[in-house]
Amino acid sequence: MPDRTAGEAVWENLEYFLRRLRALPSCRSLDLPGGFCLSTGSASASDNWAFLPGLPSGSPSDSPSETGAGAVDSALRFFERLGLPFVWPLGGDAAPTAELLRRKGLWEAGRLLAMSRGLRGGAGRASSVAFCDASGTPERWARAAWLGFGGEGDAPQSLLDMAAGMARDPSLKMATARAGGEDVGTFLLAFSGSAVGVYYFAVLPSFRRQGVAAAMMDEADRIAGNAGGGRIVLQATPAGVPFYRSAGFEAHFEIPLFSMTGDVF
Repeated sequence: MPDRTAGEAVWENLEYFLRRLRALPSCRSLDLPGGFCLSTGSASASDNWAFLPGLPSGSPSDSPSETGAGAVDSALRFFERLGLPFVWPLGGDAAPTAELLRRKGLWEAGRLLAMSRGLRGGAGRASSVAFCDASGTPERWARAAWLGFGGEGDAPQSLLDMAAGMARDPSLKMATARAGGEDVGTFLLAFSGSAVGVYYFAVLPSFRRQGVAAAMMDEADRIAGNAGGGRIVLQATPAGVPFYRSAGFEAHFEIPLFSMTGDVF
């Protein structure tokens, strides 16, 4: 797959995944011209999105369209009513949209890196790590994901509800990694055409740098291959980039995340 096509697949899979979340009964959403807002109910900005597929390439003129300005205003009102932070990802030539968002009070709070690689077979994962299909135990998956992303205590109800909904979606595959009798990591795969997106890839802090992440990526390859998937795609946080590079992922473009909070990862 050429680099440009692979990069486009990252963005398209992100849209696909967000639309799957939007369909969950626990989530709230709002139609925008050419896109949508999505809230999972989480207090974390990275779990609430404004997404306009038509805007990342910019507009033909030097200024964003009136339609784009109206979409931003609608998104701001939606999240203000909910009292929740959110992120607005931009891709491609997004300078006009970025300037519009700045005028509306948002700023670039961080960047994701769009990455992808082909499937790898026979990599051989660590024998000490086992995996279970989380479709029957979404609450365990949610707890492990919460702790893997640095949460403390019990997983919030919004994540438990979302996990239960995702477990019923046949286009999503959730897996929990186990070692020493404990749940030590999670990931989710979203199957959209020839691309397989990786989401909620997290290892509990006390089990990091022990080969768990590498075993999880091998298992993601195995599941994707068995399902007939093609290329694996993801959006990496700065902290995750070194691991994904070591796992053979190539970078395509950065995705600025605009928000009204500085905590977007």
